Amino acid sequence: MVFEQYLSPQRIAIIEVAGQIGTRINPRELSRTFHRVAENDSYPAVVLDIDSPGGGAAASEALYIAAQRMAAKKPVAAAIRGVGASGGYMIACAANPIFALPTSIVGSIGVIWTAPMISDALDRVGVKMRTRAAGEYKDMGSLFRENTPEEDEKLDALIASVYGRFVDIVAEGRPDLSREQVESLASGEIHTGAEAQELGLVDRLGDLSDAIDWAAEQAGIERRTSLVRPKRGILQMLMTQGADSMAQAFANALVDRVETSRVEQLLEARFRIQR
Repeated sequence: MVFEQYLSPQRIAIIEVAGQIGTRINPRELSRTFHRVAENDSYPAVVLDIDSPGGGAAASEALYIAAQRMAAKKPVAAAIRGVGASGGYMIACAANPIFALPTSIVGSIGVIWTAPMISDALDRVGVKMRTRAAGEYKDMGSLFRENTPEEDEKLDALIASVYGRFVDIVAEGRPDLSREQVESLASGEIHTGAEAQELGLVDRLGDLSDAIDWAAEQAGIERRTSLVRPKRGILQMLMTQGADSMAQAFANALVDRVETSRVEQLLEARFRIQR
């Protein structure tokens, strides 16, 4: 056993959570990675390297639950290097402690639903849509007409339910904050890492290296690390070497930029107001 440890010493697992959840981040693949690391004794502690503006509510919660199960078996820290907002922050709540740079973007605890309205544009070009549906609310949220007042009420109730679950998760992951305190912070607002620490949303100011130091100390091992990525099939590996992967990489970068622009613009606007 000692000989095996000498050949393959234990290491801190570094798992990247980078990009938009659901496009850049595949929830199924990353959940499997969390499970694989949780069951592997070669990784006695884990650091989540987070730089994500979030994504779909269900995908974010699935990753939170998988990370929470991993944290039940070994020490897990989170390091927010750039953005840990919305679903990205939700996943960080599975870790204890959470590190963030003073200038990181943290928070955005809230839920948003958006849909383009294209009915006016279709009218201008003389295009009409025909819809037949079974079920009173099957066509709710259509792009081709306005919602009825009853549909808006149901949509608001759905958003409120998802929002309540988000608040529950943050309150669960931040035990020093009461649910009432979390509710007061769950306004969708973003904070710098320094502000987030003062509010209790993160534990310490620091970078990935600081989180690794903490994890090594908790595991009682030397400061060795391994970057653990989701396993990919042969077809996926071949595609990443071809032209299709370049197009997909461009698309992912574009989606990430659109998703992060909102929090960046809000932060810049706030700085302009403060100046």
